[in-house]
Amino acid sequence: MSTGTPRGLFFALALALAVPTAGCKDDEEETTGEGDEDSSGGEDTGGGGGDLSGAGSGSTPPGGGDGSGWDGDEGGGGGDTGGAAGGGDTGGGDAGGEDGGEEASPWGATRAEQCRQPERRDMSASARRQFDAGVRAARSGNSAQARQAFQAALSADGNAYKAAYNLGVLADRDGNENQAIEFYRRALRIQQDYEAAAKGMVTIFLRRGSAPDALAFVQPLAQQNPRNLHLQALYAEVLVRAERYDDAWNAARAALRCDERFVPALTALVKASLKQGRRELAESILAQALQVQDNNAELHYIQGTLYSEDEARFRDALREFTRAVQLRPDYAEARMSLGIAQLAGGNYQQALQNFQAAARLAPTLVAVHLNLGDAYRATKQWQQAKASFEKALQMDSNLAQAHFNLGLMYMAAGADFPGLDELQALQKAKEEFTRYRDQMGSRLPRDDISEQYLTDLNRQIERTQRRLERERAAAQQEAERGARTE
Repeated sequence: MSTGTPRGLFFALALALAVPTAGCKDDEEETTGEGDEDSSGGEDTGGGGGDLSGAGSGSTPPGGGDGSGWDGDEGGGGGDTGGAAGGGDTGGGDAGGEDGGEEASPWGATRAEQCRQPERRDMSASARRQFDAGVRAARSGNSAQARQAFQAALSADGNAYKAAYNLGVLADRDGNENQAIEFYRRALRIQQDYEAAAKGMVTIFLRRGSAPDALAFVQPLAQQNPRNLHLQALYAEVLVRAERYDDAWNAARAALRCDERFVPALTALVKASLKQGRRELAESILAQALQVQDNNAELHYIQGTLYSEDEARFRDALREFTRAVQLRPDYAEARMSLGIAQLAGGNYQQALQNFQAAARLAPTLVAVHLNLGDAYRATKQWQQAKASFEKALQMDSNLAQAHFNLGLMYMAAGADFPGLDELQALQKAKEEFTRYRDQMGSRLPRDDISEQYLTDLNRQIERTQRRLERERAAAQQEAERGARTE
């Protein structure tokens, strides 16, 4: 174990790596590889757009820095570990024996030499000035100025791969995935093992629901660059998404053989273990990873997700999601989960703020607009809620949940919805719940609550119609009496 690593810290993980159990193979020297709907609107967060600091669920690309996400920042935002994201040495630490010495290799090179990342070329001084200006502008929210500065950096130095990457992030946050892909590819043409751009590409593939495309892209990169630990960890995460758990463990092992404290690889093993139903092992590895890097936003996000499965640990989940967002303000998934927890706890205004931020970060994510609509509904901003749900339907016309949420909105708003009277709002709610049930079809649970809502709505509509008829009759009689007295 490396010098400075507490003895026993990774004992449980070592056992997991050494003992073949369901879904895990014996260690190998080379990696292997081949080419219900919810009334609260609290969907799985899926993928988000344009975050640069290491994603919780494969939607946001990694970057360096202080949590604002732009590659080129200084400081520690809790995104990456074991080497600077976007440049520098990615082989995290000594990988020799417990005395810290270098382990001899059968190929004649030391383990440290095998794991050492080749140095990367710095951009020119003139490009650096423009690049730094772009980072400052991006961090202050001035996207137009940031874009101009990053373009200027690329013009000053055609090898400024970080500038190309950050332009990709800007495009991704604008919802222009194809342009983002072009910039990520450009960055990779300049620096072919640039892990941040690789993560950006993978992010978009996974967001589109194409794990095979993500795997076909990242597998050759990882195999061609075995010394880039970030690429090995990224490869492992994609293998988890592709449900190739044995290969995912092997890919993560490749990084951990170089640095047993490499948090991205440990994170991939947490996700693989959870997918395999090995909760206890996942929690053990997660605890060890947090000992290595307690300021890692993704680890706190995962911890919060685990806590959220137990109602008794609601406050713990809220704390972990809050910590993740504090560490990385541009972490879309964490903001989504925090917002969902805040909605459940009745903190509607803060939930709305988090969903609004998530929508800016992940404009192509359907679940963002569903949850944003629910937050607007909870704060009685009816027209904004309707616009958000309709935006989700524009992105996915078969999205039954959006019709369900619209039904809830009209039912709650009633006559307060602009342009509608009480009867019209009830009828709109009935229409939306009916569309929801029609789109769900055979997927609709037998005890789905929408049936009860429709029953209640039919009664309310009948009562309202009778009341309105009585009111009209009374008004007519009053008018007739008035006419007779004149």
